[in-house]
Amino acid sequence: MVKVRSSEKRNPIPQSVVVDQELKITSWGAIQVNKAHFYPSSFQLKWGGTVSYIDPVEIPDGEKADYIFLTHAHPDHFSLTTIEKIVKPETVFICPKGVSAKLEKKGYKVREVRPGITIGFNGIQCEAVAAYNTKNVFLWIKAHPKSKGNVGYVLDFGRTRIYHAGDTDLIPEMDGIASIAVAMVPVGGDNLTMDVEEAARMVNQIKPDRVIPMHYELKNSEDLKKFGALVGKEIDLLLLE
Repeated sequence: MVKVRSSEKRNPIPQSVVVDQELKITSWGAIQVNKAHFYPSSFQLKWGGTVSYIDPVEIPDGEKADYIFLTHAHPDHFSLTTIEKIVKPETVFICPKGVSAKLEKKGYKVREVRPGITIGFNGIQCEAVAAYNTKNVFLWIKAHPKSKGNVGYVLDFGRTRIYHAGDTDLIPEMDGIASIAVAMVPVGGDNLTMDVEEAARMVNQIKPDRVIPMHYELKNSEDLKKFGALVGKEIDLLLLE
């Protein structure tokens, strides 16, 4: 059983990146998954008076969400306990099929997506993109098989495009992703996501202006150094810890 909770190594001060005059991305730092101190895939995005979250897990009581984007149902990405802290009656959830049924049982407003689907609301354009493993975690078993329909998101806030990759390996569907201001990319993860070389190759392929590594154990600082060395010098590396 996977246990997720706040880590004593969590930075007590939320960290933010101001992307442009209107868009700000905030992270709350480390969580603990079983015994590992882990930088998660959880972010808040504030734009044009709206508050959105991607995969909110173990964040403190905060601003209520207008939109919550979920990539898949694993407990380091999907937490009903955390959602209850930030949901309001008007909150809209955007998520794949593996998550939508769990939310609908709670009576939440849900927009179900699958890879390739684009929807828009309140000035935000959302494209769900594929996220899956090509390698096995054990024998023939993949942690995130393509058949599950898990997603990442390309979110277009006006003229600023953000890419959150979810949990994925380097896959052909990434070829069409371009003009990204900030990419949030999983690095490492013991066959759960891209390894360091794959992640760097993906970043150099889509060429975002900035990249935020996510989904890594804090103890693997050498992996982050290696990732930084492999990423193109024209791409800003942002470490939020």
